[in-house]
Formats: sequence, C-alpha cells, structure tokens
Amino acid sequence: MSGDPTPLSFLTPNLFTQSFPTSNNRISNFPSSQIAQDAKETRVVLHPRLPELITAFLRHKRARGSDVEKKLYSRMSQPEFVARLIKKRPLVFIDPRDTTFTRDGDKFSDPREWDRVGTDNEALNKYLKLEQYMSYDEIMLSSLIAVSSPTYFINTGARHNRGRIDASKPHQARGIIIGLVGARFERPDRMDGVYILPEPQSPGSIIQDPRLSAIFEAWFGCVKRTGVGFNVEMYKARMRISIDTLLLEADDRAAEVSKKAYIHATGLGLGVWKYHENQLEWFVEAYIEALRNLSLKHVNVLEMAWMNQVSEQNKTKLIAAGKDVGIKVLFNQRDPAAKLDGDELLVMSFAWDGNSFPGNEYWYGQSYLASSADPAAACCSTIAELQNPYINPFAHRIKVPLDRTID
Repeated sequence: MSGDPTPLSFLTPNLFTQSFPTSNNRISNFPSSQIAQDAKETRVVLHPRLPELITAFLRHKRARGSDVEKKLYSRMSQPEFVARLIKKRPLVFIDPRDTTFTRDGDKFSDPREWDRVGTDNEALNKYLKLEQYMSYDEIMLSSLIAVSSPTYFINTGARHNRGRIDASKPHQARGIIIGLVGARFERPDRMDGVYILPEPQSPGSIIQDPRLSAIFEAWFGCVKRTGVGFNVEMYKARMRISIDTLLLEADDRAAEVSKKAYIHATGLGLGVWKYHENQLEWFVEAYIEALRNLSLKHVNVLEMAWMNQVSEQNKTKLIAAGKDVGIKVLFNQRDPAAKLDGDELLVMSFAWDGNSFPGNEYWYGQSYLASSADPAAACCSTIAELQNPYINPFAHRIKVPLDRTID
C-alpha cells in the first residue's frame, strides 16, 4: 500500500473475501492518508422525510409482521435498521428472475427465495434468511436511500471503461460519487410496481400486506387509484425522493469544501427497468419540480446526461427552472468523470440497485464490467471498496440533510 498504512487500520478487508475483477481502481494505488479521509467521509444519505417512513415501517412490522420479523425488529434502533439496509445485501441482484450472487458465493435464480424472506415460510429457503438478507419489503425502503463518498477517478467513467487507464482522455482526478436507485418494475408485483403499476388481475397475486402499502402511499402523498394504468403522480413522487436526495447531498458536499457543485445526473431506472415509454419525460418533470421547490445555494451546473431524447418542451422548462435559481442546466452526452473546465466539485450520480453491493454485475467478473452503468461506476472509482460495508465500516454513518423545501 502506498505510504504509511497506519491511517487505514480501521478498514476491515479481511471481512470481504470476494475477488476483484479490476485492479487499477483499488485503494492500494492511492495515498493512504487521502483514502482514509475518503473512507471516513463515506456516508449513507436519507431524504429529510425518510426517517418518518422508517419509523412507521418498524412500528408496522413490530405489530403486524411475521414471527421472524417481530423477533428481528423488536429491539432494533433506527440507525441499526438503516445499517442493515446497507449490509444485508447480496453482491449481485439482477433481472426479473431475481438472479442472485450471495456474499457467501452462492448463485441462483429463484424469485420464491426472495418472496419467502421474512415470512413464516422462510424455513423452506435454501440460501436466504432474514437475519442475513433483506426482505422484499425492506428492499423497497433501501431503494430510497443513497450512499455518497469522495473518490479518485481513474478514467472518464465511460460505459465501457472496464477499469482501464486511458491517458488520451482527460478526466477529473477526484469528486463525489453518489449511488441512487430508480423505480424497479422487473417484478410488477414487487417494490415500485405495487404503487405505480395497475393492480394484478387476480387477488391471489397480491403479495405485499395492503396495510404496509397504505403506509408507503400516505408517505408518498399519493393514493393508488383503481383503473389507472401507470400512476404518473406516484411515479414522480417516488422519483422526487432520489432526485431531492442527490440535489441536497451535492449542495452539502460543495458547501463542505467551499465550492460549487457540478452535478452529473444520470437516468435512474430508465434502462432495462423502464416500464412506460414516457418515463423519461416524467423523470425530467420531477427534476423541474425539485428545482422549483428546493433551496440550493451551492450548485452551479446540473448536467442531464444522455437524456437528449426528452421533449424540447421539458428541456426548455428544466433549463428555465434552473436559470430562475442560478443553476445552469445542460443536456449532453459527456462521460461522467470527463475533465471539467472550471473549478467546480464534480458530483457524479450512478444508477445503483436497492439490493446489491456497489457495482452490482461488477462482482460477476470481467465479462460483465460493461453490462450497465453500475459496474462502469465501480470500474472508474474507488466505490467497490469505500462503499463496501465489509471493507469500510460506514453503514452507521448516516446523514439526513436539512429540509430545504421552499414554502
């Protein structure tokens, strides 16, 4: 390891035995004193209103959950629960079959395993127990949180960067990287589909407790209407949680170093998870609402990356909403960590998953490094280690930004 290894003595790489598919992004390549500071500044970020939903969730589970849930949650504090949402994940979680690569190295594709976690039928599972992995109800909650850390970048972060050094393409040396999760519709009866998609035709196909669904709906501030196809109002309310979290955290990170933020905003849930052809339009409309409703004093630029196909009407509205509050809005196709012209703090967002380690498919190995933006983000930065709770014990470090909603 470069320099004096003592500053990194608080890290616990011995707790993580999985091999790494890349080497140029490993923290051993960088000054240990800076890596130590980056590790200690890595944090979980909760939307200002999210603690109240977590409180309601735990209250519901303690009163009406399964026996295994009541036992687990009986004495669990909210910080312990949030840490659980970070730590009790598999390495990889993908596709409608819930294909999984566990922390113990097991690989399987069986939605029934995940459906039984935390239920009275959990004993039927071969791989998953609530003690070590999240239930689907928890995964919905974990999809609403973010993880943020300072990082070195080793390249421009292009989709096919694969962790390679390319001196011909200038990149930012450092910045902030934030993992956020979009709406997942790969299983219509789970997570966001419960609130946003049409109700199942068969009553027997409803899996989630309707009383828990009502808690989430009340928190989102929307009601699921019978007979409605894709619930646009609910979708935008859901996406505002991730968008607000990004904007507030970027604003705070810039203030902490007395700079202005240059936010690279990526699409969330607009790739293989996308359900409706108009989702991008509604996603941008959620950004318009956010810029109009939040007080952001330390953001210079909001870069909407790879969203050029959005309508000119919504582009114009978002640009105007930014101009009204002193934020320049760009629509372009710049690589996320490409070199900036100014001295702003680069805040790069990446599309994460509510039930995987940072990088997700990254942990499947070299053949999957360009499979999505998630492994691409891990390849170009230090998040594979610094946002890994079994290497960097950050899961207890929870930040709730001040609510800066404009009345």
